[in-house]
Parts: sequence; structure tokens; C-alpha cells
Amino acid sequence: MMYKVLLVDDEQLDLEVLQRFVPWEQLDMTITGTAYNGFAALDIIRKRRVDVLITDIKMPIMTGLDLAEQARGISPGLKIIFISGHDEFQYAKKAIAMNASSYILKPVNDQELYNALLIIKEQLNYERERSKKTEQIEESIPLLQNQMMHQWLKGLIDFRKLDRFYENCGIRLQGGQGCVGIIEIDDRAWKLKQFSDDQKWFAIQHVFLLIEDYIQDHQLGVYCKTDDDKIVIVINNSGIDPLSSMQSLVDHVRLHSSLTVTVGLGSVVSEVQQFPLSYRQAQEAIGAKMFVGKCRVITPEQTEGEIAQSTTDLEQIMGEMFAATANYDLIRIDDSLEQLFELVHRLRDKLSVYNFALYAVSKIDFFLGSINASLYDLLSIELNSLNVLYEFETIDDIKSWLRRRLFEVSEHLYLKKKNPNRKLIDEIERYVADQLEQPLQLRDVAKVFGFSPNYLGYMFKETTREAFSDFVVRKRMEKARELLADPKLKIYEVANRVGYQNLTLFSRHFKQSSGLAPLDYRKQS
Repeated sequence: MMYKVLLVDDEQLDLEVLQRFVPWEQLDMTITGTAYNGFAALDIIRKRRVDVLITDIKMPIMTGLDLAEQARGISPGLKIIFISGHDEFQYAKKAIAMNASSYILKPVNDQELYNALLIIKEQLNYERERSKKTEQIEESIPLLQNQMMHQWLKGLIDFRKLDRFYENCGIRLQGGQGCVGIIEIDDRAWKLKQFSDDQKWFAIQHVFLLIEDYIQDHQLGVYCKTDDDKIVIVINNSGIDPLSSMQSLVDHVRLHSSLTVTVGLGSVVSEVQQFPLSYRQAQEAIGAKMFVGKCRVITPEQTEGEIAQSTTDLEQIMGEMFAATANYDLIRIDDSLEQLFELVHRLRDKLSVYNFALYAVSKIDFFLGSINASLYDLLSIELNSLNVLYEFETIDDIKSWLRRRLFEVSEHLYLKKKNPNRKLIDEIERYVADQLEQPLQLRDVAKVFGFSPNYLGYMFKETTREAFSDFVVRKRMEKARELLADPKLKIYEVANRVGYQNLTLFSRHFKQSSGLAPLDYRKQS
């Protein structure tokens, strides 16, 4: 079944680009119509089935927001993608509050649009299956119930208190034997790195919906979501086999999403009061994913002995290392790394060592995400471009590289805490990175942020130890190197995309930055 897409834009050229440069058939989609204004679009929606609406926001008479509101009244399940010009960025953010599936800035990036449509396709596929069911799926457990269950499993409250609370909510925990499972999304840092923040959120929520629906449909038990985006399930239905049920859940997610999950499953216990013991075993099992593998169910039997101890040690050492990084304690960082690499020496082959290093880096990025930072923001390191790790020949080389990165991260965090202007400078840097095609004079940026040019220039240099103009050139050259990797782009097109109208000036700046002329750099790459 092909999903029907309606394209709306008052610019004919933009419509033609959308029609021609998106692989619609690969997405199981087809264009059912195009319109140059909101009134014509509504007429199409009334007469034909439309699954996806892609509309420009700023159109004469009827805006894209007005169109979306009326279109949803006709077709409540309609998926909407807004397209916005740079000047309408905050306007577009308001559109997300209308439960739009995504928004994309002009000029439209083909990959970004493809990612958004891929998520919509997964959602439509799953919603189509759900619509066949006759009963509505129950609402997920409220936040307070989540917190109570998690506290009980961690041994922080007595079972009787939890039981009374659930009984007051109309939920009765079954007695008898059962076990606990912990469900974790695999590779989210890697697979979603190229997605926007909103697209990441939609993709992750889709996986959570798949998991929650499956648990409820098969009456597996009660569940809660943890602060680190895992789902903990108490399986106390005596009529089911926990191992096969969890494996079926893993297969269900893999079938309906581009993301996968791994389940750590604790041992079956004889009475409900022993579930915290099963929970601790489930924690050890999910922690052993690095050693055992992903997209599967991991049981205590698979994590006995050295793997179980290594997993426990790994989590403890990582926790201490992150605490030291946050507190600018370089000695403790170094001590933690030494302990960490004692575990690495137990690994039996070279590939396992490299995978361990990648795992450690992804954990660092996850830790930084919990404090609203990232490796890319701090060090300009992309998680999907860490092939440098495979170039190291010894474990000590990898350890030295990680030590330098952690020291840099820790220093950045320390300076960020120490300097009250750092948050504002971060916003300015993000603004510049998003506007590289445009003229970026200090006076124009100062006007956007409500400062005088002299004061902003002084504050920027004082905080970053780099002049504003030098920063702009550096970011433009970084973007230019990235664009030059695409052989389809002409040199002058790359120059235009990073804000240069003068090709000679672009070439001079590029050679000063990279040591090579743009054409020579492309050949070498």
C-alpha cells in the first residue's frame, strides 16, 4: 500500500524540487497532488485520501499553520511536515506544538527530509496495524506509578507501600512467581546522530509506543520508564514464558522500527517480594550487552563469572570517571582510565578492544547529553566519524586518546561553569553555525542578540579567546571541508554555501586554514 503525499508551496520551483529529488517509491509513498495555496490544498484533502501533508509555512492569505489546523479537522490522522525559511525559525518551532511530525528549514536538505519521511512511514505502518484492532490500548502508567515501582525494585520502599498505592489506583499486582526485565534501545547515539532533535524524539517515542503496546496487548505485567530511557517490566503472569515473550518483543520492535532493543532478564523468583533481586540480575544482564551482544534477550546464565564481574566493575568505573569529568578532577579521571583499561586487557581479540573503545565514547556522549552537552559541541567530534580509533595499533594508544578527550571535556565543562557568559556564547555559536550561508557581520549578530557590536565582540573574545571574525571563518572552513567531500558540488557552489561570493577570497581563506587549495584538498580526500 502506497501512502499519499500532498505538496503545498506558493513557489513553483520549490514544488518541482520536492517532486523530483525525493525517492518516493523507496518510502512506499506517492504524490497524490500539488497545490500553490491553502485553499486548493483543502479542496484536494476533502476529495482524496491524503496521509502526509508537506507544506510551506509562509504563504499568502492562508498560512501553512492555518492550512494544517483545517486539514487536521478533515483528517485527524494526517502527518504534517512544515517547511520554513530562515526568518521564520521561531515561527516554525511553534508549529511543532501543533503535533507536526517535523519541520525543515529552507533550502531543504534532501537527507533531512528523507529522515523525517522515514519516521513517518514507520509510524503509518504501525498505526495501520493498530487500526485493525477493535479495542483501544490502555493509557500508559502515570509518572507517579513509574516512580513508585522503580523505587521498590531498587529497594528504596517496602512492597506493602507499593501494593497499597497500586490498589488505590485500581491496579492489582498478581502474587506468585515472576521476574523483571529491563528493555534498552540499541545504538541510539549512532543511528540517530544525523537526525534533528525533534526527529530523534519522534523516533524514540515510536519505539516506546511499540514496547508499551506489546506489553499491554499480551498482558505481560506492569512496567515503568526510567530516567535514562529504559523500560522496566515486572512479568508476573504465570501463563507466559518470560524468555520467549521478551524475544518476541525484541522481534516486534525490529520489524516495525529501524531501531532495535536489547532485554536484560532477571531470574524467575517464587514470590513478588523477591522481585528486587530479579531486578538487580536484570541490571547485570543489560550491562553485559557490550560483551554478549545486542538485539536479543540476555539472561543471568549468560553473564555468570568473569563477564558479570567485568560488567559490574565497568558500570562502577564509568560512574566514577564521569563524576570526575564533571568535577574537573584530572587525577581521578586518570585513575579511572587505568582501571577501565585493566578490563580491556581481558578482552581476547583486537576487534573487541576497538568496540570497547567505541562503547566508552558513546557512554561519554550519553553522559554529556544528561548535562545538556555533547562531544560535537565541546570538541567537534562526530560519533559517526570515529574511524580514528581503528588506526591505533596498541591499547595504550587508545587509552592516551581517550585520556586527552576526557581532559578536554572536563576543562570545557569547568570553564563553562566558571564563565557566566558561556551559555550566551554557546547560543551565538549555534546561531552562526546555522547561518553560514548568510552575511555574518558582528553588527548584524549583535543586533539579533540585543547587544552593541563592541560589547559583543569584547565578550566573545574574552570568553572564547578567539575573535568573532576568526570564529566565523573557522566554522565556514569546517563546513567547506565537509561539502568538498561531495564530488557533485562545484567549488563555487561550496563557496556560496558557506557565505562567500568572492571565489578568490574563499580559496585564500581555505588554503590558510587547510594548507591546500580547495581543488587539491578534494583530490587528496
